[in-house]
Amino acid sequence: MWLTLVCLSAPAVHAADTLSATTNAPFDYAEPRVLTATLYEMGSDRKKILFTFKRTATRVGDTVNVERQFAHPDGSVAAVENARYDGDRLVSFQMKEFQAKVSGAVEIAPDPKKPGQSQLTICYGSGLEPKKGDTQRLQPDTVVDDTVYPYMLMHWDALMQGDSVKFRFVSLEWERTFMFRFVKTGETQMNGRTVEQIKMEPTNYFVARLVDPLIFNVEKDAPHHIVSYIGRTTPRIKKGNSWKYLDAETVFDWK
Repeated sequence: MWLTLVCLSAPAVHAADTLSATTNAPFDYAEPRVLTATLYEMGSDRKKILFTFKRTATRVGDTVNVERQFAHPDGSVAAVENARYDGDRLVSFQMKEFQAKVSGAVEIAPDPKKPGQSQLTICYGSGLEPKKGDTQRLQPDTVVDDTVYPYMLMHWDALMQGDSVKFRFVSLEWERTFMFRFVKTGETQMNGRTVEQIKMEPTNYFVARLVDPLIFNVEKDAPHHIVSYIGRTTPRIKKGNSWKYLDAETVFDWK
């Protein structure tokens, strides 16, 4: 995504600790082992397929490796995102867009000068090997791609009560974080299921002029699977001679 969506926790706050407050169970980033989706052109009534998506997770001991692959309908790979977790803690995240030939990465590590704190390094640039990036303090409730769904679940009860949930969102391209929020905007029926509509939007006026809100449709009943979402996503799409950000409808296939 333009502000690529991974729940990064400061050392004193584990994702599992926060999640247990509302679900009574830690989130397992190794599940589901395989999740697929289809990205449709906006306004095509789900008739024009732009890309397919496949998330694959593997566990070795306490380490979970995740690959998120975006492919053209003919099967050729357009972009790949990789995340690595140590238990419930994100260690690294990397994005490569093979068409636009850009890449970015996030790394989280203990701050050698401040015991008990972590630092966040974000890098982005042309080419498929991310360059050295700037290091900053990792702030609580910082989010990127792979764990926006777990973060939403952590605060499900608050969202259902009408509260807005704020968090920081990593922008690879800008190599910084921006403040966003989740808010429930409605309830509807999809394929015989009741779904809650959750809006994700920037709180900053200038950022809001650059990116439209994302709309998530999430099952009301547990386990609250994301049925679909509408808005900015990986990868970019070519228009004329340049690569533009893509807004699409992503529909998930939970098995």
